[in-house]
Amino acid sequence: MNTNMTKTTSLCALMHLLVDGLCACSLYILIGGSSFTGYAWVFITYTIMAFLTQPLTGLLADHALQKSNILILSAGILLSMAVVVTSTAILLPTPPKVIFFCVAILLGMGNSLFHVWGGKRVAVLTHNDIRALGVFVATGAMGIAIGVVYASWLLLYGLLTAIALTTVVAIRITDNTADNNSDSAITFSGRVWWAWCAALLLMAFVCIRSYLGEALTTGVTKSANMILLIGGIAMLGKGLGGWVAKGIGIWQTLFLALIGTLACLWLKGSAGWLWIPGVLFINFTMAVTLYMCNSVMPGREGVAFGLLAASLMPGYLLAQISGTPLHVLPLVLSLTLTVAIEVGVLRLLREKRADVLWSSVMVNILTNLPLNLCLIYIDGGWGAIAVGEILVVLAEAIWYRFLTSSWKTGTIYSIICNAISFLFGLLILLTIRLFQIL
Repeated sequence: MNTNMTKTTSLCALMHLLVDGLCACSLYILIGGSSFTGYAWVFITYTIMAFLTQPLTGLLADHALQKSNILILSAGILLSMAVVVTSTAILLPTPPKVIFFCVAILLGMGNSLFHVWGGKRVAVLTHNDIRALGVFVATGAMGIAIGVVYASWLLLYGLLTAIALTTVVAIRITDNTADNNSDSAITFSGRVWWAWCAALLLMAFVCIRSYLGEALTTGVTKSANMILLIGGIAMLGKGLGGWVAKGIGIWQTLFLALIGTLACLWLKGSAGWLWIPGVLFINFTMAVTLYMCNSVMPGREGVAFGLLAASLMPGYLLAQISGTPLHVLPLVLSLTLTVAIEVGVLRLLREKRADVLWSSVMVNILTNLPLNLCLIYIDGGWGAIAVGEILVVLAEAIWYRFLTSSWKTGTIYSIICNAISFLFGLLILLTIRLFQIL
């Protein structure tokens, strides 16, 4: 990498540490005197906003290249508002739930906007250099660890000040990139179906990686020092992954990482310390998957980053609820039926564009699977289902708008597809209940 690439990557990596640190610090200050179990929904809300919205904010990043400063400025404003609300809430003897929701949403959206901005900026300015991608994504893990362990008002305001200063520096640095993405339809290298299939496979791999990463640290006592150690090892693995791939090759790195991870997971029962090299190995693949996704989606680095980031959540939730009764088959059947129904509805609506049809498969995976996992974890009844479905409709409407270049078409597609799939699922549920009664 040349000097300019190194400066850009270093700045964005530093900001990544600061942003993730601020989000973790703010959340832990907010619930510091409360039961973590009782406020699990705060973390779920934050995670949904921070990760599952990244495909949508990634679309914004890809369509606002010449106005990319808007994204980082918006992220800074949202994060600042979250700090203000957190500061206000702590003064109240019993903060209402809406305060917790506001902080989680503001932090999540600020985090989401920053990640796609930084991911696209590094990918474009370094010409998708796998080493730069690894360095950028690496620092977030350590930022979270620092925010959790050292959560305090001094750290919170220090991180916010540092974010403000680095944002000014980032804005003053000229992008030197041309806006060649004005077309609202997503473009790919090669055939559309091949690109979507490649992206789906990468998303599945990221989901599995997220699950394995959580499984490796299961049973490890999360003391302050251990949280810092886990964050440091994850950061080292992500940062080194790109350099290793540059040296020995992408496929060789994937093979090495997978064999090493599975071996550590298998032998962990007899040697508990093996989670350390296991976490290192699994994180080697972070830069590789991002590099490959950028390669099959040229010019759409924001979407690529967002899709992979959103894929982390299903794996994480599966790992968190692994100790509870969980039937995988119903999840798979629900997802398969939803995908088939919505693709069929789009065909009935005379939609023939391959990118719209294939993307519907992807967007349904990113909405249906996390929604069902969240409902298992939260168990909020019909109210939670209604809220979840409304969020899914909004998310898919935005997604289809960018794919079809029309808010009207995107909204119609989302409402009709989700209404039919929901009613079909409800019909199946009622039929099962009827047979149980009989």
